[in-house]
Order: sequence, then C-alpha cells, then structure tokens
Amino acid sequence: MPPNALDEAFAAEASPVELPGGTALASAGDMVKALFRLRAGRLAEVEPMAQGGGRLMTVHRPSALIGGAQLLGDGRYRTTVTALRDSELEAIPGGRAETLLREKPDFLAAVARAALERLRPNEPAERRKSSILGFVAVSDHVDMRDLAERLATAMRTMGAEVAVIGAEAHEASPSWLHALEMEHDFVLMAAERGESEFTAYCARQIDRLILVAGANTPPPGAPIAFATSAIVSQRLLDIILVQPAGTMRPHRSDPWLDVAPAARLFQIRTDDAQDLARLARVYTGNSVGLALGGGGARAYAHLGVARALTELKVPIDFLAGTSMGAVIAAGLAMGWDGAEIDRRIRQAFVESSPMSDIAFPLLAMTRGRMVDHRLATHFGDTEISDLWRPFTCVSTDLTTGGMHIHHRGSLRRALRASLSLPGILPPVVEGGHVLVDGALVRNLPVDLVREQHNGVTIGVDVAVSEGLKPDDLLLKPSGWRWLTSGAWLRGPPIVSVLIRSATISSAAALPAPRDDLVEIVPEVEGVGLQDWKAYDAAVAAGYRAAMAAADQLSALRR
Repeated sequence: MPPNALDEAFAAEASPVELPGGTALASAGDMVKALFRLRAGRLAEVEPMAQGGGRLMTVHRPSALIGGAQLLGDGRYRTTVTALRDSELEAIPGGRAETLLREKPDFLAAVARAALERLRPNEPAERRKSSILGFVAVSDHVDMRDLAERLATAMRTMGAEVAVIGAEAHEASPSWLHALEMEHDFVLMAAERGESEFTAYCARQIDRLILVAGANTPPPGAPIAFATSAIVSQRLLDIILVQPAGTMRPHRSDPWLDVAPAARLFQIRTDDAQDLARLARVYTGNSVGLALGGGGARAYAHLGVARALTELKVPIDFLAGTSMGAVIAAGLAMGWDGAEIDRRIRQAFVESSPMSDIAFPLLAMTRGRMVDHRLATHFGDTEISDLWRPFTCVSTDLTTGGMHIHHRGSLRRALRASLSLPGILPPVVEGGHVLVDGALVRNLPVDLVREQHNGVTIGVDVAVSEGLKPDDLLLKPSGWRWLTSGAWLRGPPIVSVLIRSATISSAAALPAPRDDLVEIVPEVEGVGLQDWKAYDAAVAAGYRAAMAAADQLSALRR
C-alpha cells in the first residue's frame, strides 16, 4: 500500500475546517458528515456513561483520522469528539469519502489501518500527557509570568525543553502553536490577572488549565467560568495557592474548590525551591506517588518505608491511604519530618491503646472517643485541601455499597471514617451516608494515586503477608490473667478476626505489574494485626523491604 494514500486523497478532496476549543466536532448518536484529519490542536474522544458524565477514550493528536471507523461501520458515532484546543482539520465530505472507500483499495486499506489503530487503548499517561499548560492568575499579587519562568527553569533542570509565552502571543494560530510545541517538550502560557482576552484565548489552546491565586486572597463569589467544558469534564483543571514565605500551615483552601472544580490543588510557598521543584516534577511527568494500605499494627511498616525513601532522596508528591495507612499518609502530607511523625504515631497508638474505651457492643466494641481525641490532638481542624501534598483516603459507604473517596473536607473526619472497622469502631455518618473502614473495598488505593499524575507510584501492602493462625484465636494470657495483665486493652481475638476479614481481599486486588508501579511488601509476619506495641519491629520490616528495592527506588531520585 503506498504510504501516501491518505495524503493524496486529502490533498485532492479536502477543505480546511477550524474548530474553536471547547466545541464539539461530533456527538454520540450523530451520523458521520465527513472524514476528518487533524492538522493542529487536540481532540478528546469521550464515551458517554449511563450514570452521567463520560469516560475518556483517547486524545487525538495531529495526523489523527476521525470518522473513518464510523464510515466503515454503520456511519454513526458512539462517542463525543470535542476540541480541547483551537484546532485545524481537513475534511472530505462523507459521501465523497464513501465513494473513495469503494473505488480506491489503497485508500480503504489506509482508513482501515487507522481505524484499527484507534481501537488500541491508550495508556492512561498517554491520554493525560499535557504539553501546553495554561497558567492563569485569578487574584492580585501574583506575578504569573515570573512564576512561569521560574517553573520553566526548574523543569529544564530535569532535561525538558520549555518555552514560556504571554499576552504577546495573543491570537496566534493553532498552526503556530503546533510548530512551537514540536520544538519544545512543554509550552507554558502565562496570563496575568486582568488579561481577560488572553485568558479566554489560553483556555482554548491548552491541554491543562492551572489557576494560580494568592492564598490570602478570598476566592471570587461566583464560579470561575473561563475554563472550557472539555477542560472541566476531563478533570484537566488544577489550582495552585501561593502561600507567603515561611507559612507553617495553609488554611481555608476549600472555598477555592467551590468556585473551580479542580482535580488537583497544590500548595506552594513564595520563593520555596522545593515546592517549585515538586511542581516541576508534576508537570514533566516525573512525580512520585505513594499509596499505603491498611493492616492494623502492621501498618507501622509504612514509617520504615518513608524513612528509606528519605535516605534514598526519593520525593513524595502524591499520597493516598486506607485505614492505618491513611493515618500515616496524612502525617506525611502534613509535612511532618521523620522525627515528628515517629513521635506522633508513638503517642497516638504505641504508648497506650486508643481502643481501650470498651463499650457495650450495640454498634461497636469501643465508643471511638479515644480515637476521636487522638485524631483531634494530632490533626486538629486541618482540611484535606490545606495539606502540603495532595492526599486522598478511602472509606466504605455502607449506604451505597461502594467506595467513598475523601479528597476535601475535614482531615480527621476522613481518617476516622477510613479507620472505622465494623464491629470495632462506630461508623461515621456524613451527608446521610454510613461510612466504615475503607479496607473493605480498596485496601491499597494505588489507582487513586495513579489517576492523579503521570509519574511512578509506590504501593506498600502490609496485608498480604501471613494472616491469622489458630493461636491468634486464643486469649493470651488465658483466663483471668488476660484481664489482670492489661492485655484486654488490645481487645479480644475477635479484633484480629475482623481486621483480617477486612483486608483479606488485598492480595486478590493487587494491581498488575507496570513500569509506573513499584510494589513493596514488608515481611511483617512476626507482628500481629493488633500488636500495637510492636512498633520498632514493624518499622524495621518496612525499612528493609524498601531498601531491598533500592535500585528501583533510586531511579526516582530527583
């Protein structure tokens, strides 16, 4: 088949079409009106879902053929195709394209090959890869061009070719932007506060929109409207809140999520090189995520993994966790260093049991008040959006029977829900939903981290090692000595049964091996699920397991 069959047909038969960013080329159910080839820009192809919304199938890039698979079928779109950017296409009218398919075997073969290639699913990172990023200041006291230039410098230290453009590029054609993109790995468009025309132009040209605000500036009273529907629906919107230098703890970030439905919110400090380096990792696809699973006292091993990552100089940019894994992930997201998180976990869980407020078991074996108090002591009134690193945790929604993802709101309330093992801690009631331990539905939330970034995710599973043994079902020591020795404070053997029952599905749910996943499974067989005093042994097991993967992890050093 001649390699230029499509080129010859489009050169002879096609006419140019311009499609503004945010405009639909075709909707699900439409009949094909033309065979299109993309010359410049980006098109998102989305499959509508029965429950509403849609699933991103692919992002079409220049040279992609759109409509060919439909012409070879029944002529009807099953997906919606929308311009993510201002795009330029070539179009052969549908009737003429059908004639060419019948009369020109080479053309038919080329269209069929393109249609088959389209059926090959993109890797998630490929679908999300963003090379033109729009940074828009949405509050005063943000020098957007300066921040973009400093971010570009940080990205260049990672080997990326980066261009920065501002309002001087206003109304540049999609072809010009495409040529600039071909010369660089990334193009950063920086729109200052008040540059409304350039802001609207940016929103139609970009792969991802990033709103930048001064943290001390109140958000606008109405939703920010210049993001295109394609950007919003495909969750390609970020917020960066710039904190004053020396800020210890961000606060009142949640209102920004009310005016902009951002998929990610980042906190940075003015002139902080480490915060800027984290953004550079995120936007170049070199970020590192960490997912921590539940497993009772065995989750102490996560602290050993974190210690090893610090020694290996591996950054942590995104965090997610379940149950006790969520508590430790939250501590890391708070920005606690190794000494502080060690001290706080010892105080909260090791020095005395938070499960000793035994109750008559109407809802659970404990009242949960001690757990509530300790979460309040260490996490206070922190909101999830106020954390220094993006964080999510998982609970199980007994009302709907599915997974509940906590990505905003009260941090300690989210942790309390994720920890609420049925029968041990009372459930959390939130918004008319009954929430319990997330281990029932997603003990190792690797997928929640993966969907947040394009880099490598480290998953630490402490629940797939040795489970319960017959001896674990016995009172130790037996009889009255179990009460008089204080061993009752750990809870009866049913506690271990319930913890293991919640996490037993962990092994079956382990993600398939991938290049963007490093799996760490500490050998914590000597640590019982409710052995809250076995802190040092579990931490050491986590450290050993991480160091055993040092070659893989060292490759993530930045």
